[in-house]
Amino acid sequence: MIRLSVPGTLRYRDVVLRVIASVCRLVRSDPAVQQEAGHRALVKDFDDSVVSAVGEAFNNVAMHAYAGRSAGTAEIEMEIVHDTITIRLLDFGESFDPAAETPLDLGALHESHMGLYIIRSCVDAFSYARGNPPQSPNVMTLKKSYFAA
Repeated sequence: MIRLSVPGTLRYRDVVLRVIASVCRLVRSDPAVQQEAGHRALVKDFDDSVVSAVGEAFNNVAMHAYAGRSAGTAEIEMEIVHDTITIRLLDFGESFDPAAETPLDLGALHESHMGLYIIRSCVDAFSYARGNPPQSPNVMTLKKSYFAA
């Protein structure tokens, strides 16, 4: 498991995304994945999809979870199991209920509130567990396979 802990502010977004991009390259360079790549269809734009999803998730932490309070920590855990990357973003800020978010009207032009839509569009699996800050963190989990389903 790879772990990164940064302040939950937009100033550190680029650091997080550079680490995520490097971890995506680790998935692609796994010898077992390379061997299987000759027999299975690869996900187009794997790296871009994962980076976009994590970028949106980190934006939500910085802009919403820690809004109106001093910035706390954003912890990112990355795990590679064969051809799948699992990323957990932990924060101790304000939680939210993804089910309570209103569905996005794709016919309208949106300048905000598209984060969850983008995240869900970019990954294979998404989950969110409310914590009880400061005792336990909120945890957003994203999973993406390198191979098409």
